[in-house]
Amino acid sequence: MHPTITLVSIAAGDPDLLNAKTIRALREGGRLFLRTSRSPFVSWLEAEKIGFSSLDDLYEAAEDFDQLSSSIADFLWSQARRSPVVYAVPDLMVDSSVRRLCELCPSDGTVTAVPGVGLSGVFQSAARQHFPSSDLRTLSASDFLLGDYDPNVSVLLTELDNPILAGDVKIRLSDLLDDEFQVVFMHDAASPVLIPLFELDRQPVINHLSAVLVPASGYLDRGAFVLDDLLRIMDRLREPDGCPWDREQTHQSLRPYLAEEAWECIAAIDQEDPLHLADELGDLLFQIVFHSSIGKSFDEFTINDVVTSICRKMIHRHPHVFYDPSPGSTDPMSFSEWEKLKRSETGCNSVLDSLDDIPPALPSLKYAAKLIGKLSLFPSLRHDTAEIISEIRDFCGHLDDFAAAPDENKMGRILFLYAELCYSLNLDGELILHKTVADLKRRVQAAGKQAVNEGKSIESLTFADLGVYLNHVEGEIE
Repeated sequence: MHPTITLVSIAAGDPDLLNAKTIRALREGGRLFLRTSRSPFVSWLEAEKIGFSSLDDLYEAAEDFDQLSSSIADFLWSQARRSPVVYAVPDLMVDSSVRRLCELCPSDGTVTAVPGVGLSGVFQSAARQHFPSSDLRTLSASDFLLGDYDPNVSVLLTELDNPILAGDVKIRLSDLLDDEFQVVFMHDAASPVLIPLFELDRQPVINHLSAVLVPASGYLDRGAFVLDDLLRIMDRLREPDGCPWDREQTHQSLRPYLAEEAWECIAAIDQEDPLHLADELGDLLFQIVFHSSIGKSFDEFTINDVVTSICRKMIHRHPHVFYDPSPGSTDPMSFSEWEKLKRSETGCNSVLDSLDDIPPALPSLKYAAKLIGKLSLFPSLRHDTAEIISEIRDFCGHLDDFAAAPDENKMGRILFLYAELCYSLNLDGELILHKTVADLKRRVQAAGKQAVNEGKSIESLTFADLGVYLNHVEGEIE
């Protein structure tokens, strides 16, 4: 038969909150199932002689809430195949098992929701004074742990089933809120109680009828932040009464800072310092947000356009991840396939057309590597490592001639060959040279200090003398 499930909200079990449609569904809609019999609503059903079954056995067997929701949904749909089912929950709008039930609805199945008062509505009314804005997000505590949290918006968490779940919620909130931050705890729609966050999992009674309201908090009231806070801070800086310097900046004036912050991120990676890297990535992210704010002020683009652009690219360039009909296939794409996808995004019909996509502002070695990568798609222009090394040897044999008559074209060719050799060996020439220079600077500074300690001036040292110190310092470092 055509499986049908009717959903009704029974809030905390107060029959005075039931409307006529809900009562009619409970009496006549089909076989009635309660998520749990541990509800004050049971006594009313018994007094009204309305038969019901509970799903307590599924509660006992489930290892976690995801498994419980799936078990409830599978069971109810199997029952609906036999006869119509009515499923009564405290709040059909946020109940995780209801969500799973809708996700698993068979093609010939029907889910009908009866309008009524849910538990979240009762809690919202009880705690209305604690969230002055109408901007309120409501969801189950288990769903809250799976998603993002924006502390700028008040959130009502229902189905705070047990102290362990309450503890997990507390830990999640503590990432952004102080332990003393005041939240509103409610149980069984009783009077709300203001408590510090650290006491959330220490309440005397916590069950499926418990909830917590977490009021919104602005970024000036917190010590930890989310991405949306950075966007708000950026907007504030560029307001008429904000920072004059920030208001005056343009894409062009910020250009050197963008490159500088990117290189500082690379330096932090080389230092293998995760906290320093996080700090530098924050500086780089600020530059992205800064440019987005400027773009927004001139109606050029917004941060959402930036995010949309990269999301589209990543989905389009990973069809083996997002569109592959074979589940679990993660075979990497070849470079040529990757290039074809990139050209299709820009409208380039050939490799030659795509050469214009190489940013000319790149550092020289990186610029060369990008060009070599494009040219390697032409078999006739692809050099193997042995050929590159042979050509470098030929040039090195004429270095004396270059010194006698400097030739920029030939010197450029030598540098390009070394860039090509790095590419052939799958090495990043830009990073290698940068690291080599940084290491040399560090060793020269260390050698200079040693010379001073020995009563010598580094300015008086010859390259031969400096080499001795460098070798000594190199040995100490190794």
